[in-house]
Amino acid sequence: MPSLSAGYLAVFTVGIALRVLISWVSAWGESLIDVLEFATPLDRLDLLRELHALFRFTNASPQDVWGSLTQHHSPLLLILPTNLISDPFLSAVAWIAVDVVTGVTLAKTAEILRSRSKNKAVSLSPVLVAACFLLNPYAIAACVAKSMSQVRTCLIMISLLGAIRGSSQLLVLSHVLNSTLFFTPIMFTPIFALLGSDSYADYGSWRSKFGLRRVDAWYVFLRKFVWHASLLLMASLIASYLLSGDPNGAFVRSVYGSRFLADDLTPTIGLFWYFFVEMFSHFFSFFVMVVHVHMWIYTIPVLLKYRTDLVFGLTILLGVQCLFEAYPCVGDTAAFLAIWSLSYGRLADYLRYPMVSFMLFAYTTLLFPVFRYLWMYAGSANANFYYAINLVHGMGIGSVILDAVWAWGRERWEDERHIQEAPKDLQGSVRLIVQQ
Repeated sequence: MPSLSAGYLAVFTVGIALRVLISWVSAWGESLIDVLEFATPLDRLDLLRELHALFRFTNASPQDVWGSLTQHHSPLLLILPTNLISDPFLSAVAWIAVDVVTGVTLAKTAEILRSRSKNKAVSLSPVLVAACFLLNPYAIAACVAKSMSQVRTCLIMISLLGAIRGSSQLLVLSHVLNSTLFFTPIMFTPIFALLGSDSYADYGSWRSKFGLRRVDAWYVFLRKFVWHASLLLMASLIASYLLSGDPNGAFVRSVYGSRFLADDLTPTIGLFWYFFVEMFSHFFSFFVMVVHVHMWIYTIPVLLKYRTDLVFGLTILLGVQCLFEAYPCVGDTAAFLAIWSLSYGRLADYLRYPMVSFMLFAYTTLLFPVFRYLWMYAGSANANFYYAINLVHGMGIGSVILDAVWAWGRERWEDERHIQEAPKDLQGSVRLIVQQ
């Protein structure tokens, strides 16, 4: 854990206290579990409780359980103790602990990045980075509602820390587990692999080995990552198959296929569900494919454009996933904003519309519960009202992404201008300082 200070203690104490208080007021989060903004149809805790009940307290056939296409949690989660899932108090404590681990991981990541930066004045302090997650209302709400998005966020942050430290074991374990449980994090595999290789080549323990060059160390880490990740992924899928109890492997279609084929069109805060509710059935499959290809196709251009700043590239990819994935919730938005805080310090002076982005999020935060109530309970509104707020929320995410991309490009342009203005005999030294 990062070195303790008054700032750390204050941020973590307030973050934990808010989660405990709101959980207690909401019957340890039980009244928020099914709220649309906080938990998606595929990430609800009550669905995991149902899966545990079907396998441990009934004689339900595994073929029927997975063949019904209503169970979307990985069979690996059957390893968890049932009491940890079913007991309201224990589950609330578990989710708060997950958020604390996420906060600690973010702070440690920020601390490492700051120690490697030549200009520490332009980086947010680790305390502020931790606060951007622990005190974020979206993260607090998703934690109290016990959304599985918080587990996904925690594993993403651990993977990022493993990549920055050049630790293949930590990176492989967290990323493969995340990909096995939720599948969509596999989108970040190329960035994690390259970021881990770069970190190991620049700061890894290989330097103590005689005769190993930097480029050799880079390839050693990359080969190790690919080999170990492939083996662990195969082992995870085999374990999932055995735990599912279904010899036909129907869990693959129910757990992973449902994230692509849109089996459940329950409303979320995303842009996906309303479009496909209105879609003609004979166009359905085609446009499902188009929507998913559109999200995944960003991986290559983002990787190429931000090859020299992979942490920022991961930020953009996570924002794109929040905006275009089929089943998002506010916990995913909190994860995007938390990782964005790692780059915010040095790009803040180049942002054009931070107030607009902030107001869009504030607007949607206030009106999400209002329009949901008017539509589903009062009956004085319809789905168009709720989807309009979804669009505004998407505009907020898009505004942050576009503003961040502009700021990154503007920062690089300013750096190049400083290099060009320097005397020719000093340009190489200035370029090296700017890059560092």
